[in-house]
Amino acid sequence: MAKPKKDRRVQYPPSVVYFKPQGIPMIALEQETLAVDEYEAIRLVDSLGLDQQKAAERMGISRATCARIVESAHKKVARALTEGKAIRIEGGNVVLNRNRFRCMDCGTLWEGELTTDAAEEQPAPSCPRCLSSRVLDFARQAGWQPSGTWGGGRGGSGRGAGRRTGWNP
Repeated sequence: MAKPKKDRRVQYPPSVVYFKPQGIPMIALEQETLAVDEYEAIRLVDSLGLDQQKAAERMGISRATCARIVESAHKKVARALTEGKAIRIEGGNVVLNRNRFRCMDCGTLWEGELTTDAAEEQPAPSCPRCLSSRVLDFARQAGWQPSGTWGGGRGGSGRGAGRRTGWNP
């Protein structure tokens, strides 16, 4: 029996979960699926320029695991770019550290805590700048629910604040 995957820490949920070639309808495209931990690894290593050891420490994994994740992500992105496929970000055993929000009226981006108490009625977030209630909640957009689980997932226990075991936006 295979050893279960260790949860990987992810700073924020991805703000965009699909990328596709311009001018081709989604229905006509094949998809390449990039796991959320792969997204986080290439964000840390390629976008922020961290070495793999520092990226691994932030994600709570070994350097060797980080290297395998980055290599897998690079192959998937390269296939999507060279073969004209869409990229969908979903899946993986991840734990979110924080959530992000964007105001649909003024464009303000801010971060906040993930609330895991489903019994407690949560007020809709409002923009700290313009007080608009038209706010995009990135974690909920990606399927996270206040119980600390991920709706429509692909299995896993769903325990813990921000744990996601099946990214299914």
